[in-house]
Amino acid sequence: MEPVKTEAGYVTGAVIGEPGKEVRIYRGVPYAAPPLGDLRWKPPQPVTPWPGSCQCTEFKPIAPQAMLGDLPPFPQILPSDEDCLYLNILTPAKKATDRLPVMVWLHGGGYQLGSGSDPLTNAARLPQYGIVLVNINMRLNTIGLLAHPLLSEESPKGVSGNYMFLDMIAALQWVQKNIAAFGGNPKNVTIFGESGGGAKVSNLMSSPLARGLFQKAICESGTSVRAFSTGKPLKELEAMGERFFARLGVNKEKDPLAAARAIPWEKIIETDNTLTRELAMFEPEGLWEAGVDGWFLPDTPSNTFKAGRQNTVPLIVCANLGEVTGPGVLVFPFLIPGYVDMLSSVSQAGQKGYAAIFDHVPAGWKREGCISTHAMELGYVFGDWDNKAGNWPILYFLASQSGAKSPDPGLTGSDRKVSEAMMAMWAQFARTGDPNITGLTTWPAYEEATDQYLYIADPLEVKSGFSQTVPKKAEGSN
Repeated sequence: MEPVKTEAGYVTGAVIGEPGKEVRIYRGVPYAAPPLGDLRWKPPQPVTPWPGSCQCTEFKPIAPQAMLGDLPPFPQILPSDEDCLYLNILTPAKKATDRLPVMVWLHGGGYQLGSGSDPLTNAARLPQYGIVLVNINMRLNTIGLLAHPLLSEESPKGVSGNYMFLDMIAALQWVQKNIAAFGGNPKNVTIFGESGGGAKVSNLMSSPLARGLFQKAICESGTSVRAFSTGKPLKELEAMGERFFARLGVNKEKDPLAAARAIPWEKIIETDNTLTRELAMFEPEGLWEAGVDGWFLPDTPSNTFKAGRQNTVPLIVCANLGEVTGPGVLVFPFLIPGYVDMLSSVSQAGQKGYAAIFDHVPAGWKREGCISTHAMELGYVFGDWDNKAGNWPILYFLASQSGAKSPDPGLTGSDRKVSEAMMAMWAQFARTGDPNITGLTTWPAYEEATDQYLYIADPLEVKSGFSQTVPKKAEGSN
């Protein structure tokens, strides 16, 4: 394979996918300098150029992370390390001039865990629909979001926190400068994410720093508009930072920042985990959120969308029916009113938005009474209709809280049909801003008057009443 030239140097990857549908994958491409030592709790810095060709055939370590509440830990197939600012790129392009649409995945896991290096999102099937797929790894939890008065004082912008989001912006800037060499079109970028990744998408739509870095957006099972992780004032997060430094025991040091930066990341994560558990009933989403700092976020995402000040682009919002109606361990009825606000703002600004409810369950689990739980759509978006990527055993924990009784979901041809439809629509949306495909379905743009949405199951169906998916009394639960 011929090396690809980036701004910092050449990279070499590998080839995956069946014959005739090959996809080149570049694992562990650096997009920012390692945020180590004095760069801990600072905005991402440029990559140092390298000589020769960088072998990007193995995944790099993922961001340090701890468990999220009572959920089991995500499978740690890779070691954790602060040196985690890497991209994984999958491209079916035959030549650099193909200019394929680019889809940038922002992983879920709240703001506390997860990675862009799992087997599911780095599989070949979605890129085989003619898109360049980029998976971002970014700093998380206290490593990625800590705010503190001393950090704000040393910052030229007078702010702190939001490093996780600044990492994403740096990655999107990298895409603008380099993705053309991989056959992608830097002027046709779609950001998409699930759960905490959906909240990341809505934050980037709310930030002036991200303006122009993407042209379309997809939120799956998450938004920071009237939902979770809605943003907090910088002063409030700085106060939490002071409490965190006190727990670390560095607050009395002559130079608390230097002392905190010298502490191994393992202790930072352990302290984060301890405080998160202690405050669980008051801080169910963890210690940290996006900070309303007047720089990355001038206002909360909810207020930004309400005022029509968001980065307006064509938008898809999707929720799984079971995650808004329950039962299950992760139930978010407040997703729907948040989504309606986003769709209305996008529509009023002259762009089209599309609403969807995902409600397909594999036959085996459906017979057992399982509903379309949180994260169930992921296997369909990334084409794991035969468990080739190993996604379904991981999902079983959530499914078991929503009716599934056995690890085997009982996948059939119906799962492949739904998956291929979703991949085709997601790729078509990335390509054109309109998910409609002749012969598949007619998915109307969202209008409050008609309240229509696409019901994603087998078969696909257009329904009315998106805003009424959950009872009114549940909408006010957050």
